[in-house]
Amino acid sequence: MLPEAPVTQADLTTAESADSLEPRIIPRAEHNISRRDVDPEALKVLYRLHNQGYLAYLVGGGVRDLLLGRRPKDFDVGTDAPPGQIRRLFGNSRVIGRRFRLVQVFFRGGKIIEVSTFRRTAEETDGDEVLGANNTYGTPAQDALRRDLTINALFYNIADFSVVDYVGGLKDLRAGLIRAVGDPQVRFHRDPVRVLRAVRHAARTGFTLTPETRQAVEAHAQELALCPSSRVRDELMRDLKGGAAAAWLELAHDTRVLYCLLPSLEAIYGPPDSAERVQAAGLLAKLDQALAAGQAPPEPVILAALLWPALEAVAQREEFPPGRAGRVQWSLLVRRALPELAQAVSFPKRVVERACQIGGLMGFVRYPLPDQRLPKKVRDKGYFAEACTLAGLLGHDLKALDGPGARPSKKRRRRRRRRRPHRSPAAAA
Repeated sequence: MLPEAPVTQADLTTAESADSLEPRIIPRAEHNISRRDVDPEALKVLYRLHNQGYLAYLVGGGVRDLLLGRRPKDFDVGTDAPPGQIRRLFGNSRVIGRRFRLVQVFFRGGKIIEVSTFRRTAEETDGDEVLGANNTYGTPAQDALRRDLTINALFYNIADFSVVDYVGGLKDLRAGLIRAVGDPQVRFHRDPVRVLRAVRHAARTGFTLTPETRQAVEAHAQELALCPSSRVRDELMRDLKGGAAAAWLELAHDTRVLYCLLPSLEAIYGPPDSAERVQAAGLLAKLDQALAAGQAPPEPVILAALLWPALEAVAQREEFPPGRAGRVQWSLLVRRALPELAQAVSFPKRVVERACQIGGLMGFVRYPLPDQRLPKKVRDKGYFAEACTLAGLLGHDLKALDGPGARPSKKRRRRRRRRRPHRSPAAAA
């Protein structure tokens, strides 16, 4: 059994309380993390720091996933060594970051282990400021207190293979709870992007938001508009590409986060009995299955799948003739409606444009003609493969319109020009 010691919200409110906050140390015999499950390169980094006399912890989501019996996507390291010293210890590294500097250590195969110095946050100095003060170096306790959720604030100490818990994260992990570190009203107001992270981790783990955390999510979701658009966009794409997009959609709907991100969807997905939202969740579930099978869908397909039921709802206001005229009208509708639906989030123009292109090709399966075959110029489009992926999600086979097998394109024979007989000037005279 894991020892449990109560940690109150008062204990987690300010960084000064970290000086007197005693962690719970979970020895190796009482947790399930094994070095066999830790990336070998991450172990190299941990051991080099430890052998040089520095604290060396595995931190963040990697520890959470290992305790849940999952394979982490990333292994991040925390230490009390300053960035300059870390850089000197690892020749294959570089220092990055302006708001807070961290070190990337490079290994063969493109693998990167990120090493950060323990830091504290200055939130308590300006409680009403959104995204205000920068972070400064601190202690392990202060580093734990600055993190977003208790289950993400657990450390694995390479010195004795123990788990270090300052905020009650192990208790919440065992209870299946998503709880903000400290006062969620203050923490989510200070950085509203934490709203998205709370919803994401609840969807991915199947855990439940605590009442206080859920209230803060709903209260501060509107403040996402105050955050840099690039941060919001990147966090949203992480939600949709994280393998739990269908569960995320339902929870984002329940907490109204979805409509703070994409207000244009509220009239369509917002009603409790929305068939379009159910369809969107079904499409995202297929994307989750593809991701689990190792087939990561491209971003334009993900965006088109999220918005597709809304596009069809918009299309119900128009009448489409069969055949080519209907396909052209559908393509024009997609080019007009899809950017409008996605406008509130600053998706890259290339992603929106590609989503419009593959969405427009769905006119061939929506408005077919008897014995219809795909034109060669359609098959040769650079986005044809992505269009086939989207068509498959929608239950269609775009390639089937090309007949039993794609015919190889015939190369045109270049016509040889006849040479006129050369006539000398004398002969011409």
